[in-house]
Amino acid sequence: MEKKVRKNAITAIEMLDYYVRISGDKQALKQGSQILSFGEWQQQADNLAKALSASGITGGDRVAIMSYNRIEQFILLYATMKLGAVYVPINYRLAPQEIAYILQQSEAKIIFSESDELCANIDAIAADTSLNHFVRLDIETEDKPSNSRWQSLTTIGIDSPDTVVTFEPLADTVVYQMYTSGTTGFPKGVMVTQQQLANFIVSSILIPPRIDAGKPHLIVAPIFHAAALCNGIVALCMGRPVVILKEFEPLQLVETLVSEKISEVMLPPALILAVLTSIDNLKQYDFSHLEKIFYGASSITVDVLRRAMEGFQCNFQQGFGMTESVASTVILTIDDHHKALNGRPELLLSCGRAAAFAEVNIVDSETRKELPRGEIGEIAVRSSFLMEGYSKQADKTAAVFENGWYYTGDGGYMDEEGYIFIKDRLKDMIISGGENVYATEVENVLMSHADITDIAVIGLADEKYGEAVVAVCVKKQASSPSDEELIEYCRDQLAGYKIPRRYEYLDELPRNASGKLLKRELRERFAHSQ
Repeated sequence: MEKKVRKNAITAIEMLDYYVRISGDKQALKQGSQILSFGEWQQQADNLAKALSASGITGGDRVAIMSYNRIEQFILLYATMKLGAVYVPINYRLAPQEIAYILQQSEAKIIFSESDELCANIDAIAADTSLNHFVRLDIETEDKPSNSRWQSLTTIGIDSPDTVVTFEPLADTVVYQMYTSGTTGFPKGVMVTQQQLANFIVSSILIPPRIDAGKPHLIVAPIFHAAALCNGIVALCMGRPVVILKEFEPLQLVETLVSEKISEVMLPPALILAVLTSIDNLKQYDFSHLEKIFYGASSITVDVLRRAMEGFQCNFQQGFGMTESVASTVILTIDDHHKALNGRPELLLSCGRAAAFAEVNIVDSETRKELPRGEIGEIAVRSSFLMEGYSKQADKTAAVFENGWYYTGDGGYMDEEGYIFIKDRLKDMIISGGENVYATEVENVLMSHADITDIAVIGLADEKYGEAVVAVCVKKQASSPSDEELIEYCRDQLAGYKIPRRYEYLDELPRNASGKLLKRELRERFAHSQ
């Protein structure tokens, strides 16, 4: 008998298939009363893969989904992996022209969605896309209006029930195409392959301490973003059930942590802050099953982090990454957080050290030459799970890649122990009177004020100084603090040129779905107002 020789690196679907095989009837996915075992998840994915194939979807075709958090997102992802098609999640909060751009750029042939509102948004732009099939996730066959193009999940591919799917993915088969947040112009389609996703899964599993199989992972952040999707995949590949909340609501989150005995949850800092602001006494809840809160996607102030660690009474872990790196390439581990609380408080200002299979470097943003430890420059990362590239945008891919290094556009420095300290996005650095002002440093100081609940510091054109440091604040009470009180508060903690001399106030700061501040909107809003 001829021995079969393995020719390809390990793939993500092989890892999923293995854990499905050994987990069988154990719980895999839960949302409300809807529960799927690992075996049921696989069966539904197999059926959907056949339905997609019967509808003309083949390897390499883009399959779009625009929905709230749903179990079907994981069913569809698994199905497209089995078929060799490419999963394209779309942020439903985007403007119509952005959604249209993604559908056009990806050339998606089929889209899955839900609700009258989301489907109407798609209908309005469908004529300008390559879409041939429209599947609605929240209707049954009999609920379909006779004049609607939308079919139910149960009727897709119904004309070809005996379709057989035979596809063996290669290491370089693209798994998903996820679009960047688009804080500067139209989003770019980030392609991630089977091998890159598999490498990320292994890197994540190696982060100590390991959470045992069977202990639930909660998803509350949007699954159309890499962190929620990929951390969910990691949990499933460890034999751990994933509990899904449709959307974030502070009290529902806390009650779910308790009722479902959640062991791990990923929360962007904006959601952590929302919980701390909305719920007075977190210590009244039993979080004894909660082993870890994983946070990232945007910066967090030391004050908010300390309050969260005290309130949730569990371990914390930070990840620094981006859509282009699948998720985290830098990790501030649980042990690092313990060190911070036991004599190393400065570590709470760091995002951590390089993750497994990753390297980090600090370089001059113009020459891309390595800088000495402690000197601020651009953060560059290299890993075995960096993206394949931007879809159909070779020029933009080449602009951020060189010799395997991805140049993030984030400014920061590395200390002697290898800890990375982010100062700011390079484009967000303020140059006032010839001095560099890093917005995050000023934000940390202002956020520690008892009467400030959210903060953004931006630079605006100034005739005298080139750029003026401007603070946009959200206050607990409209009456206080005053501009003068905030200036005085900063005086003992910041150099004079770093202190904002202008203050603006909003009820809420603009953020995208992953919690990142949209400073571009703030600059546009306040550029000509005094």
